[in-house]
Amino acid sequence: MSTNSNRATHSTPARAPGHAHAALVLALLAGPVVHAGAAPAAATARVPVTATPSPAALPADSLRDLVWVGDPQFSPDGRRIAFVRSTVDRAADEYSSDVWVVDGTGAPRALTADPADDVMPRWSPDGRRLAFVSSRSGKRQVHVLDVAGGESFQLTAVADGISGYAWSRDGRRIAFTSTTPLPDEKAALPSDPEPASKQAKPPYVTERLRTRNDGTPGWQTPKRTHLWVVDLEAGPKAEAKRITHGDYDDRDPQWTADGASLVFSGVRKPNADYVANDTELYLVPADGSAEPRALTSRRGPDETPVISPDGRYVAYTGYDDREPPASYSQTRLYLLDLKSGASRPLAVGFDRGINDGAISDSGAPRGDGVRLVWRADSKGVYFVSADRGQVQLYEATLDGRWSQLTRLAQGEVRAADVARDGRVAAVHSGPAQPPELRTFALRDAARDSAWRNVTDFNAALVASGRLVPYEELWYEGKAPSVTAFDGHAARDRQWIQGWILKPPGFDANRKSPTVLYIHGGPHTMYGTAFFHEFQVLANAGYVVLITNPRGSTGYGEAFGNVIQYRYPGDDYDDLMLGVDVLLARGYADPARLLVGGGSGGGLLTAWTIGHTNRFKAALVERAVTNWHAFVGTADLNYYFGTRWFRDFPWRDSPDYLARSPLSYVDAVQTPALVLHNQDDFRVALDQGLQYYAALRMAGKPAKLAVFPDSSHGMSRAGRPSQRSARLELILDWFGQHVK
Repeated sequence: MSTNSNRATHSTPARAPGHAHAALVLALLAGPVVHAGAAPAAATARVPVTATPSPAALPADSLRDLVWVGDPQFSPDGRRIAFVRSTVDRAADEYSSDVWVVDGTGAPRALTADPADDVMPRWSPDGRRLAFVSSRSGKRQVHVLDVAGGESFQLTAVADGISGYAWSRDGRRIAFTSTTPLPDEKAALPSDPEPASKQAKPPYVTERLRTRNDGTPGWQTPKRTHLWVVDLEAGPKAEAKRITHGDYDDRDPQWTADGASLVFSGVRKPNADYVANDTELYLVPADGSAEPRALTSRRGPDETPVISPDGRYVAYTGYDDREPPASYSQTRLYLLDLKSGASRPLAVGFDRGINDGAISDSGAPRGDGVRLVWRADSKGVYFVSADRGQVQLYEATLDGRWSQLTRLAQGEVRAADVARDGRVAAVHSGPAQPPELRTFALRDAARDSAWRNVTDFNAALVASGRLVPYEELWYEGKAPSVTAFDGHAARDRQWIQGWILKPPGFDANRKSPTVLYIHGGPHTMYGTAFFHEFQVLANAGYVVLITNPRGSTGYGEAFGNVIQYRYPGDDYDDLMLGVDVLLARGYADPARLLVGGGSGGGLLTAWTIGHTNRFKAALVERAVTNWHAFVGTADLNYYFGTRWFRDFPWRDSPDYLARSPLSYVDAVQTPALVLHNQDDFRVALDQGLQYYAALRMAGKPAKLAVFPDSSHGMSRAGRPSQRSARLELILDWFGQHVK
């Protein structure tokens, strides 16, 4: 499950301690996958799919051959681009990330080559140095490299490492965020190492509403994230000064032009867990001589501040919260005038989410670097946004107008930076094109033919002929069951967009086994970005159908909120109509239909097999199956309980139970593979266990697989061996039911 305050909650586990919106071996050397099922033989036997895959079929472990790129950064003079290149370290069963650079039209080359992760490259204002974050000392610290030559040095040495940073405009200081223990909270966490004496750990004691966070750090630590400043002239491992204090979490520091102050985002309010979505922008002296002062005050998030080159304005994102709160609120773009203190919206009338993207399993595993980018003349802001299956680059000017710059027929601009001369460096992917770094001039942004490939790391895979294109389809959905949540009369019917992947060598005269794959969120979007898992399924002989039912992003705020207080509901109807449209095209074998999805897609899969028997097998992955139990065990407990329901479960049990797939287990006849991650704190493990146990107690065919030491985002950024093993399980399960 995701929240609309995260661009891609499923793409990566949350890594920044204290972030208010969290949002993270072929033989499984990291630990065994736990299997259970009706027949012991079924847990070990491999049964191939009926459809004959191509001799060059894409295996599940081909994930380990992918190369990811992310976080492009132009040098101040625009002559060089730094970026992050990530690969799979097979021996360590992890990802290895390094900072690379490309000069002009030359070939990319590595700037760092340490076994530890090197990420988040940021040029000094004069372009002579490059800072980056590395874990080579054991914690994530800022390192600085002289671009002219020589070894990098470790600048910061804070105990818990850093989570974000920014250069001052004179290049003499760096502001960063790091966690700090509160003086009265010293309890051990459940995940703390066992003491040397082998004595039992002390209990985890807290009075906070939020007790844990999916991904890192897991259990909420008795610490808060604060702002620090370090002077580069102090040399390696310099002592830093803490600028903010208190029982608050601060993030996204930005220097004012004069270097006297920092602008940042946070919730510096009492009972912050109850208003975690009500962040503000703050201003604090860079020497810590005074308490932070709020710059914004409206109800709703104010986040991701970026100060204009001339120092006058702050561009930031957020939205006005409603009462009652909406399930989906589109992130909007705003402008704060630091001279007058006045704020106003930019991109007026833009009915899409700022910095929204398409859900994919091919984002850089250590971050993509999505952010707002100012025009060099301070008269406009660049951003990306998802629109009807594509993710494009846009510009908003200070007069409130906006324009679409790229015109991709298919594909995604996942992250972009813009040089002073108007050249763009963008991470781009398409249906049959894994992400690569490309450049183009703004004047040529609408002409894909004018884009230049900077990297070609996945050329062999593209040239193999194993990657298949997407075929687009549109169809009309059913009339919505009630008026739209926002008070406007919903249209009688709404058009639903989807795509079809057909196996290599597809024969239109022969019906194929078909998988309906349902996205999670629910407020996110399938699109035409590269999706490794779908390519694997297509290469195994399946037709794959993906659609964006009501509730999806990329089609406007009203479309996203149709499912308010009735999820699942109209989205299920839209999905079934999509299957009918596909059957009418003659591609799919109605006797060999399969269905699956993860998170919100797992919820809808479990709901589907409780309401129809048309599918031969199902994949129910990290799914909410019992809403009544979900709200109290999810990391974002209060958020879900107040936005997706009219009241809490103990006050409105009938609504929670009526919308829970667990309530319809007796109607299930479809064999279900239930996958869950042991350390999933977004959708707790008990959700999968309850559903599997209910199926087996009712005598239904089912299999359970639990991945140890993995969080909600495992299928997107988990250990490579687990991601490959997961795909193998899915292929085996689907295969044995369409033989």
